[in-house]
Amino acid sequence: MKTIENRKKVAEEFFRAYKNQDIKKAISLASKEGTFRYIPLGENGIGKIKGEEGTTWADIATALIGSFPDLTNDVKNISIDNQGNAIVQVFIGGTQEKEILGIPSKGKYYNVEHLFILNINDDGLIERITSYWDNWDWFQQIGYNPS
Repeated sequence: MKTIENRKKVAEEFFRAYKNQDIKKAISLASKEGTFRYIPLGENGIGKIKGEEGTTWADIATALIGSFPDLTNDVKNISIDNQGNAIVQVFIGGTQEKEILGIPSKGKYYNVEHLFILNINDDGLIERITSYWDNWDWFQQIGYNPS
């Protein structure tokens, strides 16, 4: 039971840091070899949580905050399974002020439901982040037509 409670606390702390736009704090909760995969971004959404080479989670989070300076999240539910995963339902939103991923800003606000799976090891460190969301919903909310 204590392990479940600890993993939930790590997930809560990660999303609190992200909400506060404290990228250093968020990545401090990950192991040195921690990885992430943002499914809707394809190959551009795979990398290390922290590091010096390639795409990092810190890079993506920093780019999002740079384009959506009021970026925030609202955690709706955290469930812990017996494999060390925190399954987190969270709404992420913000108002686009700058271009991101080649998408020009129209100054629109979005709020899109995300599902995160954080694999948290026995030491309380995030080993893997996997995230899913509806890109089409996001595109519509920010006024982008990919065709």
